Amino acid sequence: MSSNEAFNEELNAPFAAAVYARDMQNRDALTRFAVELRDQGVRVGGLVQEVLRNEDGASIGIDIVEIDTGRRIPINRPTKETLDSHSCSLNTSALTESTEALRRAIRENMDLIVLEKFGEQEQKGQGLNDEIFMAIAEEIPLLIAVPEFALDLWQQRSGEMGETLSYDVDAFRRWWSSARQS
Repeated sequence: MSSNEAFNEELNAPFAAAVYARDMQNRDALTRFAVELRDQGVRVGGLVQEVLRNEDGASIGIDIVEIDTGRRIPINRPTKETLDSHSCSLNTSALTESTEALRRAIRENMDLIVLEKFGEQEQKGQGLNDEIFMAIAEEIPLLIAVPEFALDLWQQRSGEMGETLSYDVDAFRRWWSSARQS
């Protein structure tokens, strides 16, 4: 057994990175999985993202949705200026507001935390970074979406522990079944 495996055994916190390609169009697998588990009576907390589209199908913004309450937090509403300048339109105040959902999930010791967010802010060590590693330290199972270009950084930050999964509901089910048995 490697030292990382021994540490992971000692930590006893199953967590996994659900890896997706940057150009993946349909990223609703985490949402579908969280709803499926919640419908089975599993206490699931965390956050997923929903891309908002206009009648032509063009993206007009992004909301974060709290899994346990359904509350929506608008985190991205591009303006003409941000679109023209190709600058980021992330509302960092709204992102900060979303941390409460993760902190609540940790306080309430949820069965599982699902997080569709190892984004640019987290990659910089900001955003929801503290809450992500707090959940792991509190030994609450965590399933987090990680873009494939940031997988090396995620693995470095997580001590190369945890599992790496394809971005697919069946992979999530297999991981959860295994995590529940440990």
